[in-house]
Amino acid sequence: MNTPRVLRPATSITEVKRRAEACGSYFFEPGTMRFFKSRILSDVYAGASPKITFFVTSERGPHGPRLYTVRKQVGCEIKTVGEFQGFKSASAAKRAALRLASGRR
Repeated sequence: MNTPRVLRPATSITEVKRRAEACGSYFFEPGTMRFFKSRILSDVYAGASPKITFFVTSERGPHGPRLYTVRKQVGCEIKTVGEFQGFKSASAAKRAALRLASGRR
């Protein structure tokens, strides 16, 4: 696994994807995205730490509604922040990501 040196938050979702791919992550692989019926929202939020970037995904289960999850990329890892599919709307998830990026809980 090639671990890129990260000195600043990503400035676009494309950069988040590139960093994940450089680390060997399968998070954004087409097969993974299809399996979870995932979508990635385009906004990214720079974290208080220079190595953290927050973003939002949505997923839809086989018979359920599309729900939203806040994620953070720290170095090579992409982690769920809070509850998986914890938001009913994109706007609520984006507000939470912005709040987290600014250091507020």
